[in-house]
Amino acid sequence: MIDHLSGKTLVALGDSLIYGNKLGNEATWVNKLGKKRGMTVYNFGQNGNTVAEQPRETKHLPMCRRYAEMPDGADYVVVLGGANDKRLAVPVGEDTDDVPTTFKGALNILIRGLTQKYPRAKILFMTNYNRWGASTEGHTDLEYVLAMEEVCRNWAIPCFNNYYYSGISFRNPAQLAWIDEGLSLGLPENHHFSDAAYDWLLPKYEALLESL
Repeated sequence: MIDHLSGKTLVALGDSLIYGNKLGNEATWVNKLGKKRGMTVYNFGQNGNTVAEQPRETKHLPMCRRYAEMPDGADYVVVLGGANDKRLAVPVGEDTDDVPTTFKGALNILIRGLTQKYPRAKILFMTNYNRWGASTEGHTDLEYVLAMEEVCRNWAIPCFNNYYYSGISFRNPAQLAWIDEGLSLGLPENHHFSDAAYDWLLPKYEALLESL
């Protein structure tokens, strides 16, 4: 059987769910996959990061700008985002947007930039999970999940819907007890992944990347 991943370079871009939040990079499925399959991994996850530009938290560049900092020559590129765009009430926008201030516009800019930077790479976008209820502005995780799917479809870029198909949900009390990072550390629940949850997700995403 051909090993498609061994020795390859994987670059990941995302928010705290890619960075590892309090646990850090080494606990994430991205870095665990790299060790398991002998891959070179660059983890560009960043706590609190958005896909789009927004005026409420401006300390860090959004993903639609930050991708330019990533190294050239990636074989695989994984992007996970949307959670903080929802939290900070970034407008969803329209499929044809080409501005960095709407979620769909920022996705268009990001996908265009990634495909130019990595024209032969296998690129995978991943949506947010079922984590929280509606925000104070009335936005839901699902709005941004479906928006990412729509934009990726227009670019023929694979997009995995974690909200529907990850198999785990922070809104399920039976699963929260073992998947939540906060609870695993003896802290209040924070709806980030525990080490056990990253282990559980690893084979699913490993198979997904191999199938690209």
